[in-house]
Order: sequence, then C-alpha cells, then structure tokens
Amino acid sequence: ACLCNRGAYPDFGAWLAEATRVGCVIQAVPDSILAQTSVHVQIDPDGAVNVLGTSEAVTSQPFVRAASFFPHTRGNWEVLQEVGLRMGHVLAGKGVVGFASVDIVFFENPNFDPMHVGDEDREPTPIVIGGDTPVDPRHLMFSDLRSPSPAMSSDSQDRWPMPISLPESRQADYDLAMQLKDLPPKPKTNSAVSMVLGVSPNVGASPSSHFACWVVDVDARLTDEAASLFPLQFTAQLRLDSSTGHFRLTTAAQAGDSVDAPEDDADARTRWALVSRIAAAPGLERMSHQALFQAAKMRGVSYDLFHNIGTIFTFLDVVHSLFSLLTVDRTPETCAKRLASGVSALMEGAAQSSSGKAGAKPKVSAPRELNPPESDNLLITDVQVALRAVQKRWVEKSRT
Repeated sequence: ACLCNRGAYPDFGAWLAEATRVGCVIQAVPDSILAQTSVHVQIDPDGAVNVLGTSEAVTSQPFVRAASFFPHTRGNWEVLQEVGLRMGHVLAGKGVVGFASVDIVFFENPNFDPMHVGDEDREPTPIVIGGDTPVDPRHLMFSDLRSPSPAMSSDSQDRWPMPISLPESRQADYDLAMQLKDLPPKPKTNSAVSMVLGVSPNVGASPSSHFACWVVDVDARLTDEAASLFPLQFTAQLRLDSSTGHFRLTTAAQAGDSVDAPEDDADARTRWALVSRIAAAPGLERMSHQALFQAAKMRGVSYDLFHNIGTIFTFLDVVHSLFSLLTVDRTPETCAKRLASGVSALMEGAAQSSSGKAGAKPKVSAPRELNPPESDNLLITDVQVALRAVQKRWVEKSRT
C-alpha cells in the first residue's frame, strides 16, 4: 500500500486501525488509463452551472500529480463539459454553492467491438406504412407537401373569406404539424457524448466507442487546479472558448505573433498552459529573491506580455524552499519544454548556492532535512521525472 498522507498515518498499521474504527471508501480504478482529467465548474446561488475549464494531470508516479495541463490534451471536451454540467446540477440540487471539480479518467473501452462502428453511422430504418408499428410523425410521407395553388389577391380574399374551421381529417394533420414544431431534436446516437456516456436507459460506453470514462472523484471545493485558472486567464489574457474547450486570447490582448494573421484564426490565438504543483528544491533557502530572479532570467525564465508566452512563478517561498511555475505557450509540447528548462534553471541555481558561489547567503542555522521520511512534499526531481515522461510520450507518438 502507498500512503498518501504520512503526516496523518505514519505507517500502514496506523491507517488500518483508523479504517477499522471509522470505515473507508474503496475507489475503483480501470485498467489501461489513457488520461486523468478534471472539469472545473462554478455553481451559482440560483442553481446555474458554469464550466470554468478543464485540466489534465501529469504524474511522476501513479496518482502522484506533479503538474497539470490547461486545457486537457487527451480526452473529449464535449464529454467533459456534459459530465461537468450534469454533476453541477446534481450538486446544486443538494444545496452546494461555489466551486467544484470532477475527476474523470479515460481508458480503453473493454467492450469495444469493431463490428458496431459502421452501425452507428447508418440511418435508422424507416417505419413501414401500415401494421401495428408505432408511427413517428417525423416519418410521415406527405408531411411537407403543399398544394401548388396560385397566390390569392386581396380582392379574392375579400370575396372568398377563409373558412373558420377545417374538416376533421385536415384539422388532425394541422394539429400534428403544430406538435412536430414543439418536439425536441432527437439526440444523435453517434455523437461523442452518447457513445461514451450512453443514452438512457443504456448507461456506459457504446461498443462502437474506442474509449470509455469513469467519474472517480468529486471535490466540492476550490481545488488547486481550479484556483490556477484565474491567474492564468488574468496573466495571459485568455478566455475559455465554450465550443472547443480551448483558451483563446481576448480581443484586447496584444498577440504580436498574430498581427498578420486574420482575426478569425483560432490557432494563432490559442494558448496552452502547464502549471507545476508546489515542490521543494533543496538549496533554494540559501538564495535571496534578487539572486534567484537574476539566475532565472539569465536562463530564459521570463514572460513576454506582448506575445503572451513564457514562464512565471505562481508560488515562491525561499525560506521553506518551495516553488511553483506556470508556463504559457502555443502548443502543449512547447509548454513542457519551457517548464522543463525553468525547473532545470532553478535546480542549477540552487546547486550553485549550495556550493557557495555567487548569490549564496551565509548559513545562520543548522542544516535541516527538507523532505523527512514522514513528509509527502513533492520534490523538484519528481517534477522533472513527470516532464520527461510527457516528452517521451510525444516522441514515441511522433515516431508511430
């Protein structure tokens, strides 16, 4: 077993004693996980649900989050949006107001059947006229036909007023046509939402879908990932595109690289972000803020407000050697490379301060252990391991 909070449970025996006293919840985890995503929503006091955005976890080891992509790089936006709205309405019905995050994992559908892929794209067989089969009004043969009668002049209308009532058969057709106008559109069985989430009464992924998803956790609070959305949108001047789930530059943003591009070029105005979690960097406590920022800037850790790309600190505590970085760029790949270079710059600066080079502060206290055995602090090496795994995945994908 892997304990997630060794400060509360020093060993497995302590956890087992508490579990036998108060009980525990077993969370199911599917095999062959493809992506660990989250959708973040805000529930208003009137019950309205707004989707703030999505994120995808970047892990250094299974279920240990080291960073998060904004928005997700794998998964389906329509599915995430639908899950967020449904869960938001359920929470609103229970009296929840504020922020909530829903964790969703995408995995390979174990019930996938290639023989069903072609069946989803076929049009439904029309109902045969006659017999006892129920008739769908939308399939009536003569529902849209009209008589080719010439237009009547105003004089003829005065001489021949329209009848007040229609024959019984014609009146039935008229009432049926009015009912058809009020019918909701029939959901498409081959849409991403219906294929992955299912259509009532069939719940779950369709055999024609390669992928399936599970909701594994619901946090009725403002999570770290949801809180990162606000400084991200403020700093990079981004807004969520509700149709695609991507973050686009606002009209007021000065996109220097898209000056020559048309205003409707969505790709030129799209930005991705990668935010690292708060991690410990041994040796950072020996550096001053001035020396740290100078060393980071010399290694290219900066933010360009004109192009809206770069790297900034979202959290910095040199006393306790803790930091967090946010990178914004045009693609997820460049975000990962930029964050990796920023983390390496911090590690080099901390190593130089530990060796007593320029920028180091004199020791005034006894050495202490930044990550004792009972602590679960994320280390800077864990962030590097997670970034290397992401970059390796993209390299392997490009080769295939």
